[in-house]
Order: sequence, then structure tokens, then C-alpha cells
Amino acid sequence: MLKCACNRQSADGHETLQSVSRITLRSTHNLPPLSLRRDSIDGSYLKSFCVNLLKVTSARPKTVTGEEVMSDVDLPVAVIGAGPFGVSTAAYLRSRGVEFRIFGSPMHRWRTQMPAGMLLKSEGFASNLADPAGRRTLQQFCEEEALPYEGIPVSRETFSRYAVAFQQRLVPMVEDVSVTMLDRQTNRFQLRLATGEEVRAKKVVVATGLSHAEYIPAKLAKLPAELLSHSSNHHDLDKFKGREVVVIGGGQSALETAALLNEAQATVTLLVRRSSIEWHDIPKPGPRSLWQRLRRPESPMGNGLKLWLCAAAPLAFYHLPEQIRVDVVRTYGQRRGTSLEVLGPSGSWWLKERVVGRVPILLGQGVREAEAKGSKVVLHVDGPEGTSRQLIADHVIAATGYRFNVGSLPFLSQRLISELRCVQDAPSLSPSFESSIPGLYFTGIASAYNFGPVMRFLCGTQYAAERISSAIGREQRRSPSSVSVEIASTRNRTV
Repeated sequence: MLKCACNRQSADGHETLQSVSRITLRSTHNLPPLSLRRDSIDGSYLKSFCVNLLKVTSARPKTVTGEEVMSDVDLPVAVIGAGPFGVSTAAYLRSRGVEFRIFGSPMHRWRTQMPAGMLLKSEGFASNLADPAGRRTLQQFCEEEALPYEGIPVSRETFSRYAVAFQQRLVPMVEDVSVTMLDRQTNRFQLRLATGEEVRAKKVVVATGLSHAEYIPAKLAKLPAELLSHSSNHHDLDKFKGREVVVIGGGQSALETAALLNEAQATVTLLVRRSSIEWHDIPKPGPRSLWQRLRRPESPMGNGLKLWLCAAAPLAFYHLPEQIRVDVVRTYGQRRGTSLEVLGPSGSWWLKERVVGRVPILLGQGVREAEAKGSKVVLHVDGPEGTSRQLIADHVIAATGYRFNVGSLPFLSQRLISELRCVQDAPSLSPSFESSIPGLYFTGIASAYNFGPVMRFLCGTQYAAERISSAIGREQRRSPSSVSVEIASTRNRTV
């Protein structure tokens, strides 16, 4: 980073140097500290020094069409991903004065992939991005835009508008370009952008969110794309009008997809592996009693002591034995009645009346085999007590959640993948979200096995952004490559 104020010409045509009070250089060049005094150096040398320093520390090269360009100076931090976790991390880095570039399409999944008409499972107070100043909340946005907020579910449309406004206000420098390659060379990282530009960075934060993490069971995976899709791939479900669709899953995504399909006049069948569907209770009006608040404390993830602990103490979760962490995150408490129960597949209270009695639900049913027959898909389904049946449909939507796998990130080099120490295909992280490769950080769902299911939710952005930015900012302040050059004030001095 270089801060310098220079005038090219004064009113009478003479070149001038104007009020340079401080220059800060952060680069790999081991330049010694330098102090310049107005009375100890002539103006031509001072001007030459500033011009050359500007050339050396130019951090952003021009992009040449059709050619690869390499920045000749290391960038302190590169953030990959411009969704909730990436933008929140960038907002915190910016507040700490850390130089960075952030790559990705802002809130792309929320704007273009989540289904129209979708409502968030989380309450409004739990649907904020991480603002270092604590001001840019969803509630504040709704008040400014005269949108309803209290006592109603948050719509995808409202949240998307809020998230984009947050990004434009706090992280306007997002570069809408994808990263096609990330590798490491000695003590720095090399990124290649879709434009052909290559960037060197000392540190990288991977914040790709749910992209490339869609989970489809192996028994369905061989079906062709025209017969099978993940629930996250559909922004407009009206295209299924008049078609027969089987939705597989028993959680919020499956239930809401089934409801929206039914409302789009598709013929829907919901296939649920479990023997029952869990529904959230309708919130009771009025304040909760002290006993209710102690027994089931409120948290951004829902009411309950275990949920409250997961939301309030990610670092405590981090120190649990690895297998317990994996079981809690992967199963979401599907081992009912055990100490691992935290979050099971469930549906919001406002979905129940849109599904029950309106959509056929097959409980306790699992897919044994799936095959394509012409333009149809045939599911061989096993039910309780040895029963079986066939379901024939035009399309199958797998609402089966997400599982992060570093090997699924298309831009990550095989060298980095092989060097990463992992927990169930996700990176093993330090308390500061740093992976086993120094300088490489992961946030969002990629960090869930380390810090708990809160990292699958919007409410996890605050903790992650604070920890990552604090660690990077602290290390940058200690870095010996930061060089400060003090220059005495030379207001409008003719050179």
C-alpha cells in the first residue's frame, strides 16, 4: 500500500510536490526504513524517489486482452468468493486496513439460484452479514426500504436485496471475475483469473460457500442431467408445470421445494427416508418465561441449549474430539435420542400447511436403485417391513444437502489438495481458520467440521470474519516487510 500526494503542475506550469506526510510500503522488496527531512534533501531527489517508489509498488497491472499478465508485487490477501462469508471477511479486512482483492460474482447463488418465492429458515435477527461497525443489519435495511420485518419469515428476495446493498456499501471493490487456478510457489500463492490475469498473494481466503458442495447420493448420481438435479439448481420452478417430479429429502429444502412445485402446478411426490417429519413449533406471542429461556435459550440457529452452545461457542466446539465434531455436523443429530442430537432435518412452521395434505409424502422410504428409461426416471424404492415399489417420474430433485470436499473445488491445484490435512475431505483448520498450508484460509461450510454447524448458517459470518481478519491483521503488523517512510510536509514547494 502506498500513500502519496503529488501535483504534476502548479498554476505557473512548474512541477510541484505537495504535502507528502507519510508513505507506507508493503512488499517483498527488503527496503530499509528511510526518513527524509525537507532541509536535508533536494527536491529533485525527493520527486525521483516518490516516482520510482510508485512504480515499484504498483499492485494492480493492466489486463492485456488475450495475454496473461503477472502482477510484479505480492498482494497481501486474496479473497475467493463474494457470497455472505467472503463479503463479510472482506468487510472486516477493510476495517483493519488490510489490503486485499476479492473475486467472485456478488451474492450469485442468492440472486440467481435460490428458488423464487423461497423463505429463509432463519429468523430476521439471525440473517445478518458481518458488519464491523454492527450497523448494517437486515432490520436496518428493511426500515430504510420500508419493508416488513417483524414477525414474518424473511424472503429470498428481501435478503438478496439486503446482501447486495451490504456488499455495495462495505465492499464495493468486488471484482466480478472467477478464479480458475490457485497454486503455491515457495512462500506465496499464485491465482489465475478467468480474464487471464495472474495474481500473486501472500494469503488467500477461500470463501466459496455452497458452490461445488451439492451432495447427491451415489444411487442417484448416474442419472443423466435432464432427469436429475439438485434443489439448489432451480431459481424458477415454473418450468416443471404439468410434469411429474419426485423430491428426495426430509429437511427444509425438500419441503419447500415440494411446496413450491405444487404451487407451480407440478405433480409432486415427496420421498423421505425417515419415518416422520420434524416441524418447528409456531412461535407463541408474548415474552417467554425465565424457565423457558433457561431450558431452551434462544439462538440464531433455533431454541435449545445445544443449539445455543453451537452458535455462541464455536471455539468450544473446535476443541471437541474430532469424531464427535464430524458426527454432529454430518448427521445433524439424526441419531435421535443420543447426546449427538443437535439439528435434525426439519421444516419451518409456516411450511407445514403448504405441504401436509397437499403433497403426497412417502415416509420411511429409501432409493435402492435409479435408472433412466427413455425420457422417464424409474426409482426402485424400499419401504418399511420389506415393502418395495416403483416410482416413475419426469424428473428427480435431490434436496439432500451439502458436503464440502476440497477435491471438488475446480480451481484448487492437485498439489495444494495433496498437501492439505483434512477431516472428512474438508480442511483441518487452526483456531484462526488457517489450514495446514500456511497462509491458506477456509471459511463458511468448509470450516463446519472444525467450528460446528453454525458455519452453515448466515449467523456464522461474524465469528469467522472476526477471527480471520484479526489473525491476518496481527501478522501483517508484525511483518518485517512493512516499511514506513516519513517525509516532512512540503506544501506546494516548487521542485
